[in-house]
Amino acid sequence: MQADGLIDQCSPSLEGRGAQEPERFVDSAVAANFLSVERKMVLRLAGEGKIPAYPLGDGQRRMWRFRLSELAKAMEQRKVSERARTNARKSHRD
Repeated sequence: MQADGLIDQCSPSLEGRGAQEPERFVDSAVAANFLSVERKMVLRLAGEGKIPAYPLGDGQRRMWRFRLSELAKAMEQRKVSERARTNARKSHRD
């Protein structure tokens, strides 16, 4: 399933009322599938504050929840331009 389809599933609108339900939160397994990475990676990135996440609980074993639209936006913001990649390759050669 494409990313847009997953996002659409998580934020259905209430037709006819003009209102929209808040986007649903998903667990780390769904977030990992969306990002095409392992679940452990999602949990590590969430714990480090590198991806948008919402902790449930205060203990050492907290559960995390995610919004797919926020993950997609965060990934877009981290996009590396072609110029930056070229400059990075040049600096590694020196």
